[in-house]
Amino acid sequence: MTTTRTDSKGLCAELVERVHAIGPVLADGVAEGDRERRLPDASVRAIDSSQVGMVWTAKEYGGLEGDVCTLSEVTKALAHYCPSTSWVVNNINGSNLLATRFPRRARDEVFGDHPGAKLASVFVAPGRAEPADGGHVLTGAWPYASGILHDDWAILSAKETSPDGETVRPLSVLVPVAELTVEDTWSTVGMRATGSHTAVAHEVFVPEHRVLPLPAQLGRAHVTDVSLPPLLRSPAVAAMAVICASVVVGAGQAALAFVEQRAPQRGVTPTVYKRQPDSGAFVASLGRTALTVDAAEMHVRRAAESIDAAAAAAVALPESELRRVRGDVSQAAQLVTRALDDLMWAHGAASFAEANPLQQYWRDANTAARHAMLNVQVGHELYGGSFFGLDSIVPSL
Repeated sequence: MTTTRTDSKGLCAELVERVHAIGPVLADGVAEGDRERRLPDASVRAIDSSQVGMVWTAKEYGGLEGDVCTLSEVTKALAHYCPSTSWVVNNINGSNLLATRFPRRARDEVFGDHPGAKLASVFVAPGRAEPADGGHVLTGAWPYASGILHDDWAILSAKETSPDGETVRPLSVLVPVAELTVEDTWSTVGMRATGSHTAVAHEVFVPEHRVLPLPAQLGRAHVTDVSLPPLLRSPAVAAMAVICASVVVGAGQAALAFVEQRAPQRGVTPTVYKRQPDSGAFVASLGRTALTVDAAEMHVRRAAESIDAAAAAAVALPESELRRVRGDVSQAAQLVTRALDDLMWAHGAASFAEANPLQQYWRDANTAARHAMLNVQVGHELYGGSFFGLDSIVPSL
């Protein structure tokens, strides 16, 4: 499949059309994915054929190099059909963006012969990297590796250790998934099909060109580098937070649309109302809930647009604005979880039937909203602290 549009709005529209084209395949795989705790093969093929996993892959390697607003729209659209698929696509794109920080030799190794390469990235529970001739020997276990069952490479955090076991510096390492083992640890009530199991390395050699200091991986030294295209100037951590929130917002939008569409065929038990729209209480409730979902979407859009504007101008977002981005995305996630509760009440007890997509949206969005990047208490404290010049409580914004 080739992309015919290069302007951001045209690319966004084209990719959203592709999502709707593969949407029935993704929706058909929801039950299987939930049962097997991994994306069905048909869903993975749909990701590859539509190129939605290449939105944040560099153009020099055949990627689409779309901006944050574009990927936000893509993930929201994907979440209408399968939130887990949307989350995996979010993680692939974010990881592919992080891969652009490695030296050219490493990038060539990953994307040179495989523009559609899929990456995972995990920065919790760092492993141990012992220096060796020409690189490091990596050992450790990294939980919550979303999409690891379908990925080609993984970016993992590690601590470089001295011979006496002391930590020298934090590192980011790039490893083929084929050199890792995957422990089956992802047993959750939501986002089950993401297959976010634990990636494990047992004395895996990582050559030096696939090792970066962690601050270089997650830092923002490149944001004013005019030799780079705008996407590659984007602050990756902030951009990834926006896309995580976009998945949640997409699930909320899908749930709202479902309740609205079914309302004329449903009554309000045990009242005399034969159609939910005849009930003033139902109509008012739906109006409030729709505004809540709209507010969540506006928070995400504001965050995405601020990142894209700064990247286009090759200027650094001030820390206060980066902190607002984290406030925006966490607020959006919390608003959606509240809206989903209201939608479950409005639709009625049938919401909890296994065959009802509402319970899927509810489970998936509530699970995704608890991701560390979307922690609402942290987001509020970050943003509030910016008004008083307080130190950031998060090292990487």
